[in-house]
Amino acid sequence: MSFPGNHGVRSCLHAFASRQDLTPLVATLVAILIIAIASAIRVVFFAQLGRGTAYLTYYPAVVLAALYGGLYAGLLATAISALLSFYWIQKGFMSPVETMAMGVFLLSCSMIAGIAEAMRRAQTRAKQEKDKAEAANKAKSVFLASMSHELRTPLNAILGFSGIMRHDADLSGEQRKTLDIINRSGEHLLALINDVLDMAKIEAGRISVEDAAADLGEMVRDVTDLMRVRAGEKNLQLRLDQSPAFPRFARTDATKLRQIVINLLGNAIKFTQRGTVILRLTAAPAGDASRLLLTVEVEDSGIGIAAGDQARIFEPFVQIGAQNVQKGSGLGLAISRRYVELMGGRISVESTPGKGSCFRVELPVEPAEASELSATEIHRGRIVGLAPGEPEYRILIVEDEIENWLLLQHLLEHAGFAVRVAANGAQGVDMFQAWRPHFIWMDIRMAVMDGLEATRRIRSLEGGRDVKIAAITASVFKEERDKVIAAGMDDFIRKPFRQGEIFDCLSRHLGVSFIREETAAAPAAASAMAPQAEALANLPQALRHELREALVDLDAARIAAVIGRVAELYPALGEVLAQHADQFAYTTILQALKAGGDNSSENTPP
Repeated sequence: MSFPGNHGVRSCLHAFASRQDLTPLVATLVAILIIAIASAIRVVFFAQLGRGTAYLTYYPAVVLAALYGGLYAGLLATAISALLSFYWIQKGFMSPVETMAMGVFLLSCSMIAGIAEAMRRAQTRAKQEKDKAEAANKAKSVFLASMSHELRTPLNAILGFSGIMRHDADLSGEQRKTLDIINRSGEHLLALINDVLDMAKIEAGRISVEDAAADLGEMVRDVTDLMRVRAGEKNLQLRLDQSPAFPRFARTDATKLRQIVINLLGNAIKFTQRGTVILRLTAAPAGDASRLLLTVEVEDSGIGIAAGDQARIFEPFVQIGAQNVQKGSGLGLAISRRYVELMGGRISVESTPGKGSCFRVELPVEPAEASELSATEIHRGRIVGLAPGEPEYRILIVEDEIENWLLLQHLLEHAGFAVRVAANGAQGVDMFQAWRPHFIWMDIRMAVMDGLEATRRIRSLEGGRDVKIAAITASVFKEERDKVIAAGMDDFIRKPFRQGEIFDCLSRHLGVSFIREETAAAPAAASAMAPQAEALANLPQALRHELREALVDLDAARIAAVIGRVAELYPALGEVLAQHADQFAYTTILQALKAGGDNSSENTPP
């Protein structure tokens, strides 16, 4: 029942109710106040009822008192209402029917008070549990941020220095092999750490999809090159079956797509002891005319998965199969499924124990053009120095971990920059004033003064708005990037960083140009040229036949070997074929072979 004119009173009572526990005195005052208001309403609006319906006004009053004050207030309001009804409304006399009505009133109001008390206690427990959950979630975030920093920081030095040493011309073959092992082990450890952190971020709802134009051809080449090494270590054949419909460029979250493919191929190789692992790629128009549906399949000839395990394998930390092949974190498929779902797709598996498995991923993407990709996404050679005519750039490194600033200092000085180092944020502020650098690499977590505070202070100084500042941190959370940008920084690089990321960031903000190692730049021009049918027709019949068979089988190793033999006879033709093979343009080569007179088979890759 609504009480006219008592909005202010209800607001006051609501303030009382916001407290978890009301003292007996407050509960008493609440009960008396509500009953007094109910009595006044009866006098003003329901006086004509007389003895009839004595409890009409007090039922809602008891409910309100119980809701706001709990069991004590509800029972007190019930008792006061009963006394007022008996002595005031019914003048101290009740008929048998009225006596029964009084009993029903007392019983029902007592039940209402009990229910209200149970509700209040449930709300209190729910709030306490929510507070605990929020505190636990905050503690998890703090722990993950700390572990991310503690684990990724030394990995940055391990991967960075081993990568630098691999380019030393004086290394022996054995030393280079040892460095490769160190580097691969570091990458494996980083992958495990990333798996655990990614799973934690997914569970905390801190993962989002970041769509952008991407070179899917480059991604496929990188992934297959990486996984072909792993397959070769087990004497497995990794085959790529790429349909011409699969787009070279698309707008999607390429980082997550790459991780999905790596996870699926890694599992297939891990659980396959002999035979072949096939990566199939195709696409078809989606329901929306402006979108495509990518289909990625990974098929293996491994141990297979029992029907009862096919749903479990997508759960975190679940591993199946013999104990000796249960390596890794057990999170790869769980992360892949969450990523696929976040990207609006679906993942499924078909498997027969003893024969193998086939994982299928379907993802919606938007077509893109090469012009949409930034220049930093183009594959280029390693930086060896500043381009001629570049001025002297002063770079300040603010970092408290010696192994990290040594790595960064080595990279920058080797490229030709003038570099100084500050051990904490306070020293960084002082060095900025004394040296006036053009660019500052700023760590976030440091003693004395952290990077965020140092950035704010530098921005407040004369000339502080002109210097470019980029964070370099081991944090994996998007919130960290938001804090960095809010503090006044211009960019954000995560540890462990790649050398290319450092120099690309400098190019973006300083406009600096570099000299790079000689790469396949000259052949790149040839990539726009289709293989000439006439040139292929001049090849020996046996060589043309072998090239066609390798292309039909999609055997990358055989294709490369045959093209190598072609290059020995016709270097220019071999160069063009190699470029097309690198782009997986097998159909183009087959069509040129057919036009050149090789009609022994109509088979082409799907």
